Amino acid sequence: MQSIASTPATNTEFAALALRVPHGTVCLTSGLSFWELSDALPDRIDLAVPRDAHWPKISLPAIQPHRFAPETFGLDRLQQQTDAGDRFWIYSAPRCVVDAMRLPHLVGRDVALEALSRYLRQPGSDVLRLTALARQLGGERRVREALEVILA
Repeated sequence: MQSIASTPATNTEFAALALRVPHGTVCLTSGLSFWELSDALPDRIDLAVPRDAHWPKISLPAIQPHRFAPETFGLDRLQQQTDAGDRFWIYSAPRCVVDAMRLPHLVGRDVALEALSRYLRQPGSDVLRLTALARQLGGERRVREALEVILA
């Protein structure tokens, strides 16, 4: 599902980045916006690469690079496509939520909590998948504490 913030033009930018950064994956606030989990509109596209990957010099579109651990980089990484059929990589909705919860200094605590709350209200949300991802990525304590408050 796409959000209003995830316009065909934005998705085209995602696809253009995929050509220049083949291992690049849309993440954090950009991913939350794509999955309709945040109204925050980043002024740059959040793009993750494995820590050991080469990072090319890119001036447009504006990006915020992030380096994630190679051993968990591929976890819940999905391929999507634009209306024109161009492909790009993005983390799943639960992965974006977990990353926001474990990295609140990058997205903002309020954005992370709102994303978790929205995710839980979506049909088909999976708390077990969310907590399993949090365990694998190192954000289990933060996610569990937030879940206890939200689900209480």
